Amino acid sequence: MTTTASGPTTGVEAPGDVPDLGVELALDRASAAVSEHRARLRELIDAQVAPLIEAAERDRRFPRRALAALGAAGVLRERWNGGPHGDLGRCVLLSEELGRAALGGVGVGISLHLDAAAPLLRRFARTDLTRDILDRALDGTAVCCVATSEQLVGSDLSSVGTRMQRDGDGWRIEGTKWFVSPGAAADFALVLCAAEEGPAVVAVPREGLTVVKRLETAGMRGLETVRLTVDARVGKDAVLAPPRTGLAAVMTSLTYERLAIAAQTLGALDLAVTLAATHLRRRRQFGVPLHEHQALRLRMADLSARTTAARRALYATVTELAAGGPTNLTDIAGLKVSSARLAERVASECMHMFGGRGYLEDATPMSRLWRDLRVGRVGGGTDEMMWELVASGIRTDDALYERWISE
Repeated sequence: MTTTASGPTTGVEAPGDVPDLGVELALDRASAAVSEHRARLRELIDAQVAPLIEAAERDRRFPRRALAALGAAGVLRERWNGGPHGDLGRCVLLSEELGRAALGGVGVGISLHLDAAAPLLRRFARTDLTRDILDRALDGTAVCCVATSEQLVGSDLSSVGTRMQRDGDGWRIEGTKWFVSPGAAADFALVLCAAEEGPAVVAVPREGLTVVKRLETAGMRGLETVRLTVDARVGKDAVLAPPRTGLAAVMTSLTYERLAIAAQTLGALDLAVTLAATHLRRRRQFGVPLHEHQALRLRMADLSARTTAARRALYATVTELAAGGPTNLTDIAGLKVSSARLAERVASECMHMFGGRGYLEDATPMSRLWRDLRVGRVGGGTDEMMWELVASGIRTDDALYERWISE
């Protein structure tokens, strides 16, 4: 294990000949390394993950085989090669391709495993048990989730009611968690709980978790979001973030989750815009392609431009982080919320371009994208929480104000 200024990085250091795609992503997003990795991901997802989607949607079950396939191909471990952030370029490329494949809840479940649970494990795993959980997570042989939200707490994670009490040389963890994804499929839940000294994060195995209810979500049906109770005795080696550090640990994890959500959202929007624009070229009405109708053509131009601008902002943020820049929580929050809000408009407009067929689930992926993308405005932090973060970072300048504004 090596230690960086940001904490320990456990057993996933990069070979010297593997490029950091986070740096290459915006410097040259068409570089050979980026293009080859994107093509590899697309082929792998199309062959190993996409065929699992229909059953996952129908049965509302997260397919463990999806993570197993990505783990066997080395994709999960490659994401966390290198420095304190891992390889953010590979994070973005994988998330984009998951979105572009219209994987819905399965894609989000993969991202929650890899960019919410894994960063907690990678940064804080200090015992043989937690290092083993990390290794299994990156191999795709163990599914991990993060359990933070509670019924009466919502976004106020500092007020969690799940208790962590000393029990001999270990700990007793008891409480109920809401909106845990993919909760029923998880081998381990990284549980935010309240000890006497303050919030902590503990790795709880499946044996200590009971699914109380499978939540009937409007979209993301393959995500397997549940309400569960936690009743477990764990050893002290299961503690990831000790009391008083748990909330900060979860906030760090949320940063990566929000980047992944933004990237996956924009990947899905790329699919929607491309399909809708192609449809306008192919579909004829009143004797000409729909593209020849100016109102539709200009609406598509607007949607495409906004999606491209959001993607460029994401790439620039990731490149700065990968090059050693500071972690700007306000910028990342802004990316997440603006991408999620853009998604609602783009998905709705692109579905509209297909007319009545756009509303048919067996004719196009538009209706699925429309209902799935809505979760981006609440998952990983609501719009309001994101705007609060953005507001806290808005720059003011009294000297500039006094120069230009008369009282």
